[in-house]
Amino acid sequence: MSDFQHLEEIAGRIKANRQQLATIDEELDRVNMKIHEHPLRSDTESTFAKMIGTSYNDELEELEKSKNTLTTKREGLSSAIKNDMNTFITEIISSNLIIPLEPNPKFNDGNTIYAYRNGAKFNNVFDILSELLGLSAPIVVKDVMLSSSEVVVKVSDEFEAKKKFINSINEVQKTLAIKVR
Repeated sequence: MSDFQHLEEIAGRIKANRQQLATIDEELDRVNMKIHEHPLRSDTESTFAKMIGTSYNDELEELEKSKNTLTTKREGLSSAIKNDMNTFITEIISSNLIIPLEPNPKFNDGNTIYAYRNGAKFNNVFDILSELLGLSAPIVVKDVMLSSSEVVVKVSDEFEAKKKFINSINEVQKTLAIKVR
């Protein structure tokens, strides 16, 4: 059984790991630049240190260790992101997906509005879902607007709203299933 609360956690982890990955990439770029510059600088630095009577600290070994550590962390994060994305997609396209909507909608200006239970918001779910679908949030499918805080169906009849909601979720699931093939 898949539910939005679990998907929210997974999506939040994906976003946090992506931020960490960006930081590691920046640091790895900096270390690689220093390694690249090392042969150009080491002769001058060691000669200068010798001339002034101090010892020269060759940083190359430290830089290589740092590069290896960062590369290992980068690979681990990349793998975690990939696994979490696969899990996210698998769960969101599952026929057992539970979307925690309040059973009794509100009606406003010809729309049927479903809030999430307990006032829940699913910002991370819709950030990742929007990215996967190539759409901006809120996601609009036919006459249904899916957002992190509510679902708005552009009909005033509750039964029709339920049908349109089911169809829109099925459409999102089909689109994602096609994209991941």
